[in-house]
Amino acid sequence: MGTEIMDAQIFDETHFLEEVLVWGEPGIEALLGQLLPKSKSLFFSYYEVLEARREFRHMQKMIEEEGIQVIRAKDAFARSLEKKEVSNAPLSVQEVESALLQRASEYYETYRDHKIRDFSQEGIHGDIDEVYLQIQKDIKHILKEDIQIYGEAAAIRMNHRLSLLHELPLANIFYGRDQSQALADKVMLSALKWGIRKPEVGVFKEALTELGYTDSLLEIENGTIEGGDIAILGDTCYIGVGARTNMRAVKNLCRKIGTYLENRGIQIVAVVNKRHVDEASTFGAPTDEHMRIMHLDMFWIPLAPDLVMAYGHELDQRDVIRISRNMDMLVIEELGGFREFLSSKGIDVFEVDEQEQAKFATNLLNLGNKAVIVSLSTNTRVIKELERYGFRVLSAELNKLVNGYGAVHCLTAPVRRKK
Repeated sequence: MGTEIMDAQIFDETHFLEEVLVWGEPGIEALLGQLLPKSKSLFFSYYEVLEARREFRHMQKMIEEEGIQVIRAKDAFARSLEKKEVSNAPLSVQEVESALLQRASEYYETYRDHKIRDFSQEGIHGDIDEVYLQIQKDIKHILKEDIQIYGEAAAIRMNHRLSLLHELPLANIFYGRDQSQALADKVMLSALKWGIRKPEVGVFKEALTELGYTDSLLEIENGTIEGGDIAILGDTCYIGVGARTNMRAVKNLCRKIGTYLENRGIQIVAVVNKRHVDEASTFGAPTDEHMRIMHLDMFWIPLAPDLVMAYGHELDQRDVIRISRNMDMLVIEELGGFREFLSSKGIDVFEVDEQEQAKFATNLLNLGNKAVIVSLSTNTRVIKELERYGFRVLSAELNKLVNGYGAVHCLTAPVRRKK
């Protein structure tokens, strides 16, 4: 498969979904993330990773049962590791298991008191000592599963890269939309904001190369930009700018692909929360508000050519700025408020409230043909309203996976949609 040439095809978030890229279920790297303070892990304080793995597999099966091809970057990455020499990696299963348990011990000893405070502040009635003991058992369990699936050599090398090579484990890598984004027939490689996540892009680049997307890849050299902040609807590519994505990267993207998109009738607009921009440039760790509204898909999602779902309060915090190219110059135009911009394009807004947004109402996967997968069935009003609009609604029931502040839209990166 590594020699096959693959191309993306995404011109609208509402077109019929044919192929979707995912990372795969969370692994030992996510287990280790449970021992880090939330300011470093970017998770809520704790969730059961083994149950999250089951949820992910259920979601994948649900997507496949809709006739959609699921491409797993994790499997491609494991294949790529079998083909290369890896320096400094453990040489045996026993060695990698020992190193993983040692890393867990280091995190536990370093951050135990911090985790106790996190648990207390979030009202979690857990015992970090018991959590640590369970994580030790789960490391051994998942390592055995990895060996069964990928073989010893690939399992050893993969866990070395994801859990041991860097100071922090790549605990968030299973949120597989953020590292790349298909735009037209290109695949943009992201530039992630927080240190724990930055190495994920290199891993995805290796996986995408193995999958045959080499000729489609587009890299961002300036600023930060994440896949959850990007969506094409109609004649507009919307890019959220705030807690994670900044204008430097949007301008860099426009220089690289702006004319290409404009020739296909698509303009680029930044959807900017100015307060979040100012805070993100100075804060050393994300606030709870930044985590809950980290990306465009956390408060806004296209449903149909003339309909979006949005959290109204955040919608009204955002301004729209168009970025276009005129020869070698960028043209910047302020177009007013986001709500007014949508109205000017004849797009209706299905509004959700604060509680529904907090339960990831907007973070759904649009399958096209008026079908969606929502993350949780607890948003009963939203589901009933979607059905009233004529949508067929499936629920992935991601009760554990959402504890990393992401849901079904964050877990999936469409690479091919058909009009």
